[in-house]
Amino acid sequence: MPPGRTKPLRAANKSTKSKGAVKMSSEKNAGGILLVEDDRATRNLLRALLLGEGYQVLVASDGMSALAAVRSEVPDLAIIDLHLPDISGIELASLLQPEIPFLAFTVDESEKALQTCIEKGALSYLVKPMAAEPFLRHVQVALERGREQRNLRRALKDNRPVNTALGVLMGYLRLSERRAFDTLMAYTTARNLKTFDVSTRIVAAISAISAEAETGHVADEARLFLDEFRLGPLKGDG
Repeated sequence: MPPGRTKPLRAANKSTKSKGAVKMSSEKNAGGILLVEDDRATRNLLRALLLGEGYQVLVASDGMSALAAVRSEVPDLAIIDLHLPDISGIELASLLQPEIPFLAFTVDESEKALQTCIEKGALSYLVKPMAAEPFLRHVQVALERGREQRNLRRALKDNRPVNTALGVLMGYLRLSERRAFDTLMAYTTARNLKTFDVSTRIVAAISAISAEAETGHVADEARLFLDEFRLGPLKGDG
């Protein structure tokens, strides 16, 4: 479930006004974060907290400003309010992915919004208001996870069996590319298996299912194997 509500965020530094997308910088921490929040007070508050931790921060008040901001510099993580004045936060996240992973930060506690964010590959789903300490902890964890996944994705980019297997999972389980990738990684990690070996089995399984009508051989074993990837929703870190 989304992390529980505690006390409102408190800013460590004096905030400044912003309009559109503005680049902030710090030499303390190399992590780059895109903060997309339409409420000025909340935006300034979050920016102050992130700058206080040494993060480099790009801020935007709407989706179009966010897209303009990332044209010149690609951040490591986007923190996105789901309800923006021009496009939805989910739509923005879809446009930023897979290069820029995202963390949802919203007042929306509905199960539908949570599920949608999970399907879109959100690294976490945070509900406003949240105390500063857990907020910053979630940001740090999301940054680490995003970097790991991005590095692994790049390493596997030219691996044909893995790419084919991801396509199979996307089609068979109706997953987004990000969700298929996370599902494959979770499966291999939990069983201590090599990604290449599992990918080869996935491709073989879908081939068996596709050939079932022609050969007359029942592909129950292949279906059972692919059904193992039907994981439940991955809730945000508590």
